[in-house]
Amino acid sequence: MKILVIDVYKNKPYRISKDTSGGYGTGNDFGNSIFTNFLKKTFKKIHDFPPMFAAYSYSVLKQKGYDTTYAKILPNNFLTYDLFIVISSIVCCETELALIKKLKENKKNIFAIGPFATNNPKPYYEAGATVISGEPEFYFLKENNFLDDLKEKIVFFKHNLELDDLPFPKWEDIITNPKKVSMLFGKYSALPILATRGCPYSCFKYCVYPLQQGRKVRQRSPTKIVDEIEYYKKKMKIEMFIFRDPVFSINRKHTLSFADELIKRNIKVKFIIETHLRILDSELIKILKKVGLKGCKVGVESANEEVLSNANRYTIKKDEQIEKIKELEKNKIQISAMFIIAFPSDTKETIYNTIRYAKKLNSTYAQFSVWTPYPGTPIFEEYKNEISAKYFEEFNQYNLVYKHKNLSKNDTRNLLQSSYEQYYLRFNWVKKFILSFINV
Repeated sequence: MKILVIDVYKNKPYRISKDTSGGYGTGNDFGNSIFTNFLKKTFKKIHDFPPMFAAYSYSVLKQKGYDTTYAKILPNNFLTYDLFIVISSIVCCETELALIKKLKENKKNIFAIGPFATNNPKPYYEAGATVISGEPEFYFLKENNFLDDLKEKIVFFKHNLELDDLPFPKWEDIITNPKKVSMLFGKYSALPILATRGCPYSCFKYCVYPLQQGRKVRQRSPTKIVDEIEYYKKKMKIEMFIFRDPVFSINRKHTLSFADELIKRNIKVKFIIETHLRILDSELIKILKKVGLKGCKVGVESANEEVLSNANRYTIKKDEQIEKIKELEKNKIQISAMFIIAFPSDTKETIYNTIRYAKKLNSTYAQFSVWTPYPGTPIFEEYKNEISAKYFEEFNQYNLVYKHKNLSKNDTRNLLQSSYEQYYLRFNWVKKFILSFINV
């Protein structure tokens, strides 16, 4: 059987990722000014990797001996394929549905996979696909006669498999230029990697990661993680790995075991993580730096405690944030601080406060996005009658998609654009950026 894993994207002048935002995807549309257009163009060139669930699904099928191809564009010879596996997302939903309809017109067998189709299956099965609900890589690993399931609209399945049961993603087939995976933290050849899945934190009301991965944290063995690092250092000359865990280091013991494994094998590598500041203590920071931590992405979200509280988002106090970021930077670890504007109780003033606070933190990078009530999350049920977006593809985390009580769509767009201009067009940031790459 000849299988095509097809990962289509709409043509936009900004980077679209289907891996971010818990597999729903994001489109980094920072604004329309000269500066934000420059940022969009630059970011699209230097930051690109496919969704992890798609890479794992492809690799499982290859491991089981199927003639499988991964593509972002439907090939001219598509009629020669027996089965199509369409990678779903919210950020390219209508584009994916158009593809499914075209394939169905040609009487092709189609699966739709991924967190968005799992939580919003109706558009996909109405277009002509069978939706695999849940983590598709485990479905393909468990099932052998999956063609029988194409009679169903939605396939539900159970398994007792672990993350360690999955093969390494076959990145050599999928990523043609590892230099382009992530150049934010230096011009290194890089690959995405996974240590854990699952996130138990309170922001699950509006965060989509628990929809994809559950709230229970599951872990790969440290030995397996380092095996993969060692394998791709040799096979593809990879210098840096981007951990795609929702919260790296959520299990301190597991994180220390990973560090010990790197030390024991004397593997020199750089890596990037995303985590919460509250679970990084001084000892852990020093250990992670020793074994290769290059950069850390942390969610600050807002400078306003009341705004965060109203959105069920809790973090450490601002004084602690400042001190923890200073400590990370003292250890020569670059920081990307992530902020959200247009929370339901935000006003122009609270957003300006957040921009001022971001400038005070003055991290190596700052990312500003727009609060979004995603379909499938608990918060969506509260806002479904307030949704102003007409298409799923508008839910790219940089658009206001609901009727805000204090901000218009235009207000939000201007504030988003202003946040990037105010943050990056400063002497203090330029100086910080240059210094962050010296003697690291």
